[in-house]
Amino acid sequence: MKRNLAGARVLIAEDNIMVAMDLASEFEASGAEVMGPFARVEEAIAALDSGKPDGAILDVNLLDGIVTPLAVNLIETNVPVVFCTGVSLPTELGAHYPDAQVFIKPTSSDRLVDALALRLVPR
Repeated sequence: MKRNLAGARVLIAEDNIMVAMDLASEFEASGAEVMGPFARVEEAIAALDSGKPDGAILDVNLLDGIVTPLAVNLIETNVPVVFCTGVSLPTELGAHYPDAQVFIKPTSSDRLVDALALRLVPR
């Protein structure tokens, strides 16, 4: 089921360029403004200076390490996060965010759009 995400800003942190571009395309087709995609935690955190996203799709392992600093930053500012990873959620992150929604790759982009859309506060 496609969701209308018109006006929503969605941050994408994914280091696989094909997956990242597919996600960006799917979110844009749903009306969202995409921040990124970012392949590095450091880049994604720096992008937060331009404004807080309404939601985020995060791969757990990015080019410069585990996504925990970014995820904690988003979670602490009440930004809904959906994880999509080839591995499980790290223990420390799972402990900090026990209600995390985690999808194991491969997961279709439309399924991730739907999952995040359900977590976003209605506009």
